[in-house]
Amino acid sequence: MADERGLDVNKAHHREVERISLISNPEKLRIHLLERTEPAVFDGAASQWTCSQWTPEFLASELGDLRTRFRFCARENNSSANETQCKTAIMETDCEFEEASFGEFIQWLNGSIERSGRLSRFERHNFWCYADYKYMAELFKDFPHLRQSVNWDCFGFPERGGDESTIWIGSAEASTPCHIDTYGCNLVAQIYGNKKWTLFPPDQTSNLYPTRIPYEESSVFSQVNITNPHLTRFPAFASVVRHEVILKPGDVLFVPKKWWHYVESLETSISINTWIELESDHIERVKEAVIRTLVCALKKEEGASEVTWVNPSEEIGTHIQNMGYLHQALSAVKQNMGDVDHNGSDEESKWPGNLDERQQRDIDQNKIVLLSTDDLINCMTAPEVITAMTVQVLKKSGISQTSDLPLECVDLKHWPSQVKRTVQSSHIDRPCYEHKVSESSNEWKNIQKHPPCKRMCIDKESNN
Repeated sequence: MADERGLDVNKAHHREVERISLISNPEKLRIHLLERTEPAVFDGAASQWTCSQWTPEFLASELGDLRTRFRFCARENNSSANETQCKTAIMETDCEFEEASFGEFIQWLNGSIERSGRLSRFERHNFWCYADYKYMAELFKDFPHLRQSVNWDCFGFPERGGDESTIWIGSAEASTPCHIDTYGCNLVAQIYGNKKWTLFPPDQTSNLYPTRIPYEESSVFSQVNITNPHLTRFPAFASVVRHEVILKPGDVLFVPKKWWHYVESLETSISINTWIELESDHIERVKEAVIRTLVCALKKEEGASEVTWVNPSEEIGTHIQNMGYLHQALSAVKQNMGDVDHNGSDEESKWPGNLDERQQRDIDQNKIVLLSTDDLINCMTAPEVITAMTVQVLKKSGISQTSDLPLECVDLKHWPSQVKRTVQSSHIDRPCYEHKVSESSNEWKNIQKHPPCKRMCIDKESNN
């Protein structure tokens, strides 16, 4: 592959996704999937499901006048696509949206513009269309027979069916921006048509130039246009390791935790997926709640229009609501750890704002110590956090040589466990920190073996 400037993307870094057969022991398969760290395709695993017979025309006839929102995007190879789209990833904020019935969608697919209602404003040969990320429990709430057509039993998840799944229906070239989901792992059943998945391991994150804008909870997007990369702007993408697979009807793909994925329909297609919760999701939700609070505060203060920085599927609340999400996530962590004190003080569970019923119930049950906005500010401005952020800011501004800069971490208790990992992952040569360290401590012995910095302050009297 070459970008629009003629620069090559290394094909030697391409891998095929492993194809395996479905085993007959669902419980054993469940354990295997929850431990698996590589993607896999189960050939024909969904070919006997009732929904394997679905077509877009069948769904249109079943759903009648039911309307939903469709996403339209200009194809990159025509004049409707702007220059920015061809150089960076096409995000949902670059798309247009229109409500229509599935019958009108079928007419649009078939080129019957005059019978496609409001979809007629999108020329068939200039746009692709996607009804994506539709919760079946909502879309098919009046059609129980459709929801009951999905069952993930054979994978060891009998508790998951249509009500715990989402459906994706799109035209040829319809795509999902390259991203990772911070929660869970993923099972995807291809029902109709062929779809190409391009996946990237978690260790390729730096080569994919991650961004949280547009903001969507639990989604981290890549800035790179995967099919038309601008390698001058994103040079590290040239060496990215990718795994590719084309799903055909009946195939089921397993996507492990935090694997990047870019998905494109090769023809009109239908897919159904379910996200499998993992124990690590509790901590991830705390992270996401902190990120939500930070992003919303900064972008709102900037005065930017939500259309430009919020993914269309995301709803932005107030700061009080965001703090409520944080406390709810903390409650879940405490409950998951079995560290619930039902005799805790009522004073600890009073938040000076309006929480919804579920948030307040979780907080009351788990008796967590509520954080104030000041508490959150103090967490975000802890020395090791600011040091790590400064490293990232320097990198972003083009300052890559930081060995002679007076970056300081003021206390050993903040180092090296957090900061060292952050700095090492940043690939910056000879990061410089100043610490107080006891010569007799194990930390000092480790430092002598693996010196992380240029300058060290030794406190001979310290016993810490």
